[in-house]
Amino acid sequence: MGEKKKEKKISKSESEINSLKKERDDFKNIAARAQADLVNYRNRMKMELSEIESRGKKTVSLKVLSVIDELELAIDSVTKNASLDLMLEGLKSIREKFRTIFESENIQEITEIEDFDPVFHEAVLTTETNEYEPGSIIKILRKGYIMNSDVIRPAQVEIANQKNEVKENK
Repeated sequence: MGEKKKEKKISKSESEINSLKKERDDFKNIAARAQADLVNYRNRMKMELSEIESRGKKTVSLKVLSVIDELELAIDSVTKNASLDLMLEGLKSIREKFRTIFESENIQEITEIEDFDPVFHEAVLTTETNEYEPGSIIKILRKGYIMNSDVIRPAQVEIANQKNEVKENK
């Protein structure tokens, strides 16, 4: 009778082992499918981001192409000896088109900041003067731009430093 119990225990243990092996294989299959799904998801997201980027580039390109067309008209008018006033008006019109494009893309000029702020400005010149408070902007040398409150390009500015008045005694 002892051997029958042993055989029953072995048989029961083998069936438990087989059941656990099957369960393990099922989990392996589930994990493999989940990993494949993740890889497919990543690839799909890359493709979608690429398509979105491409559409954005096309949209901006179309807007810029209309400005290039106007530049070509301005160049043609110069070669045909058009008046300076007409050329100036054409250039102003082109500048306005660029501003309109920027506005449509939520790009704005950095304005209304009188004191130097390193987030929005790049100091390229400092001038010693008593006419301005130290750290205030004397002149904007190149305009800066922000898009959705992110600085695209800081404004290049000339800032004031306090004038050092050293008197020499001779």
